[in-house]
Amino acid sequence: TNINNFASLKIEFDTYLSSLGPYQFQPFSDKDTFEKYIAQKRNCIFLISTWHFKNLREKYPMKPVLVGVLKGKSTQRKILLATKNIKNLDLLKGGKVASAGSEDYTRNILIQMVGQKGKKVIDSLKVLIVPKDIDALMAVGFGMANSALAAESSVDKLSSINPKQYEMMKQLFASKETFLPVLAIPKECDKDVEKLITIIEKMGELPDGKNKLKMLGLDGWKKLSESEIKRLEESEET
Repeated sequence: TNINNFASLKIEFDTYLSSLGPYQFQPFSDKDTFEKYIAQKRNCIFLISTWHFKNLREKYPMKPVLVGVLKGKSTQRKILLATKNIKNLDLLKGGKVASAGSEDYTRNILIQMVGQKGKKVIDSLKVLIVPKDIDALMAVGFGMANSALAAESSVDKLSSINPKQYEMMKQLFASKETFLPVLAIPKECDKDVEKLITIIEKMGELPDGKNKLKMLGLDGWKKLSESEIKRLEESEET
C-alpha cells in the first residue's frame, strides 16, 4: 500500500486486534519486502489486491476467503481521467499519470483498458505514485499530472467534495469490474488462522471495527463463494 499514515494505520489495527487475541497488523510499502516476509509463513493472513493475489498465488500457494465490501459492492471499476483539453489517448503521450497503485499495477491496468494498440503511449507515461485515489485526482487539479487512474467510487466522491475540479476532468477509459481487496490464507495454515478470519470478517459489523476499515477504504467483508473464488483465480483480475 502507498497509504502515507503507516504509523497510525498500524497503531489503530494493532489496538483493535490485540484486544481480541495475540494478533498484530503489519503493512508493507514494498512488494519485494512483503514477498520475502511471507515466504514459509503459516500463521498469518494476507490482505492484498486481486492483482497482487493473481501474481502471488503460484509462487506462494494461497486461498482467498473474504473480499472487501464498499457501499454494498465487492467489485469496482478503475477510471482513467484527464484534463478536458485531452480528447484522446495520443494526447497523453509523454505525460504523467497519477495513481495510488504501484507502477507495475498502473501500467498493467492501463494496458488492459486501452489494449495493445495503446501500449506505446502507456510506456511513454511517467507514473506519479500517491497515497490514495483522491490524491491522484487532486494531482491533476494541481497540475502535478495530466491524467489520473482512480476507482469509480473515488471519482464519485470527487464530484461531491470538489465539483469544480470534477467538471474540469474528462473520462477517457474504464476498466472491467474487478474485485476489491481480498483476504487470503496460506494453503497450508495453522488452525489459529480460522479464528483470526472470523475476527476480521466481523469488523464491519462493529462500530470500532468499521472505523478501522475506513482507513483502508472499505465498509466491511463478505465470504467469497466458490464461483467467485473460481472467477478470481481464473480471470484476468487486476
